[in-house]
Amino acid sequence: MIVPTWFVAALIPMIASQIVRLHEHDAASWILWDYAGRLGGLAVLATIPSARAVAFQWGKRRMPLWKITLWIVGIVMLDVYLGRWMSSIVNAAFPATVLGVYFRPSGWLYFVDLVFGMALVAGSEEIVFRRCARHVFQPHLGNGYTSVVATSLLFGCYHWWAGLGAIVAATMIGIPLMLFLQRSDALWPVALAHYLIDVIDFS
Repeated sequence: MIVPTWFVAALIPMIASQIVRLHEHDAASWILWDYAGRLGGLAVLATIPSARAVAFQWGKRRMPLWKITLWIVGIVMLDVYLGRWMSSIVNAAFPATVLGVYFRPSGWLYFVDLVFGMALVAGSEEIVFRRCARHVFQPHLGNGYTSVVATSLLFGCYHWWAGLGAIVAATMIGIPLMLFLQRSDALWPVALAHYLIDVIDFS
């Protein structure tokens, strides 16, 4: 399978920042590197015309708002009642796979991260691992369940530093997020669901 160079180029700063973050021991530095990697990945996508056409297209929603609301509530509940439990169980069984932890900020930095940081996380990951990954995999795997699973596994592997449990949980939640994108066509409802999941998980 041929992967477009721009997709790999966008992943490089995102993964590099994860590696650097592992050596940080305070919330401010951790968050700074996290933001830098995500903004770097988005900058790559914005700079390359062929990538920009995929990453920042505006899809018109094909679902009524009440269905979007039900999807969002369902995905958030799935994470709350199954994803977090699965992550903690698997990480407890394989503690050596946990290489780092999310540093919870406090004070003004907490509000910056809650409003800006979590939105950046959700937006960047949905653009890269849902919209762009779907575009990359579709010519080879189609638009069916094989593509959904493949993109979700890629999304799960992006959480490598947080342990095997995080990989499993992210892969699991990535499946309904991709199905949601396929049905809604608009990215913002999917990003909103992702944002709410992160707010609940990290608040």
